[in-house]
Amino acid sequence: MKEVIFLGKRKSVGSPSARWPGAHLAGTTHSNQKYAKRYGTVDDWDSWWDLHPFDPVPGYDGIKKRRMSTYRWYQTLPGPDQPGYRPLWLAELDPTIRAGVLFPKHEVLEELRVPPETRRWFTCQVDLMMAWHIVQGYEHIILHGHGTKFGSSTGELTHMIDHCGVLVWMTLARERGIKVTVVEPSWYVGPKKPYGISLDGWDSLR
Repeated sequence: MKEVIFLGKRKSVGSPSARWPGAHLAGTTHSNQKYAKRYGTVDDWDSWWDLHPFDPVPGYDGIKKRRMSTYRWYQTLPGPDQPGYRPLWLAELDPTIRAGVLFPKHEVLEELRVPPETRRWFTCQVDLMMAWHIVQGYEHIILHGHGTKFGSSTGELTHMIDHCGVLVWMTLARERGIKVTVVEPSWYVGPKKPYGISLDGWDSLR
């Protein structure tokens, strides 16, 4: 089975590859730098992803302002003509980042034939990653450390809204027969209790 792990927030030492040996490990944004002091780094990644703008845009401060240490790490990664090269997928290229590969958004849209009304549900990087891995024929997508911010604070609620498109792409993937595993804790698992309806007996339906 062709599997991929999306590495997000880390809460322990070690790599999730130990649980899913053979899966492609796709690191995201600052999963290494942010948690390095507490948990060390994950070094067996196969690709890295940061599909955010480098400089400020409306609603987002940019990679350089939000995580400068990660940006500097990107600048140290070897290019395709150097030993140890691994692709760093970006929304835009930076001449100082040798490992950078431009995300093929047009290819994804054309391959999936995404209608305009569905494109609005590309709400965050994980959505784009899921779409690309669907196109690449992956059969199992594992969300490891994603959807971990959930609660009643204004900041957490805003974060949930900003990333709600993940649920849409999880559904689209599953409709295509792709297995999607969400590692808890994560609000992408779904609510424990539905609102205003009863699901009694649904588990017995096939």
